[in-house]
Amino acid sequence: MATAETRQAAVLGIDPEAIEAALAKDMTFPARWYSDPAIYDFELERIFTRAWQLVGSLDRVSRPGDCMVGNIGHVPVIVTRGLDGDLRGFVNVCRHRAYPVATADGNRKTLQCFYHGWTYKLDGSLHNAPRAGREACFDKSEFGLVPISVDTWDEFVFGNPDPDARSLRDTHPEFEPMLAERGLSFAGYEHHSSYSYEIAANWKVMVENGTECYHCPTVHKSSFSDAFEVDADVYEYVNRGQMLGQFTQYNPKPKRHPSDARASEKAFRFTYVWPSTFLAQDDYTAFTGVLTPTGPETCLFSGDFFAHPEADPKVIEDWIEMWNETFAEDVVAVAIQQPGLRSRMVPHGRLMPASESAISRFHRMVWEAMVEALDG
Repeated sequence: MATAETRQAAVLGIDPEAIEAALAKDMTFPARWYSDPAIYDFELERIFTRAWQLVGSLDRVSRPGDCMVGNIGHVPVIVTRGLDGDLRGFVNVCRHRAYPVATADGNRKTLQCFYHGWTYKLDGSLHNAPRAGREACFDKSEFGLVPISVDTWDEFVFGNPDPDARSLRDTHPEFEPMLAERGLSFAGYEHHSSYSYEIAANWKVMVENGTECYHCPTVHKSSFSDAFEVDADVYEYVNRGQMLGQFTQYNPKPKRHPSDARASEKAFRFTYVWPSTFLAQDDYTAFTGVLTPTGPETCLFSGDFFAHPEADPKVIEDWIEMWNETFAEDVVAVAIQQPGLRSRMVPHGRLMPASESAISRFHRMVWEAMVEALDG
């Protein structure tokens, strides 16, 4: 008799033994997984509703009454600083008919859905529902906002749609030690600007692109590769738990990007935190990035740039130009790649683990989440 696990796997067209065999041989996921709507929906439900993701800067909710809106995967969220000073998070969906209770950051004493006027306190409880008195057996206590878990690190707020999730540090015990060891901290850096890129590729394609630099010498010749050393003997990958790190030195002979006395041995330090958060820093700039799936073959990459206050402003502008150029090159590269995956004519790619160990680990993380979901 078929179990619930085998039935779910059959519905998704997954052969667990075949996937295990492919991963063991350094093969990629099936090409179908990068465009199949059923796989996409399964990932949204079983990965993005159960994972920690960067929501935004802590200074956006520094005062009582501050509210910050964002998304965790497909889930709209809002983080509030209550009038009691406590930080809380909720699904940004009115319990009446799914309108958001806030459409932008702000400072307020209540949250109100402007569709029909349902009003909530900053602790998520329903304060007022117009005409509720006309309804029999309407209990306001049953219709508070759906809570999410919130946590903080450094200058940032993280959220998890699972209200019973373990803390960020318990979920990722390697997180703080690795960042402290590598000197990755945004403390003292000042917000410079924001960015947003719409990407014509599956979210997994963009994660794979962002966690390896095998492509840097060809795709980023005058951008990232001019700023940093990308030689295989220098470029370092550190994969710990559900974090994928990359570290390298400055390019000693840049053609476009200047170097100065501030350049340290730390240079470029980067980490990807499962499933969709990116943190990167050097001596001049830093950036956060969040990857949001928007469809089976589309995603959004957005975040913020930060600048070191002691760095030369001209260097800052040049460095951020370099980052935007690098991002734009990646957007083009993965968009060109996506049709090849969609064709399914090459069912599996072959990874190069010496240069793409992070992708191998990422594939294991995705597969582990899927197996856990199938088992559940």
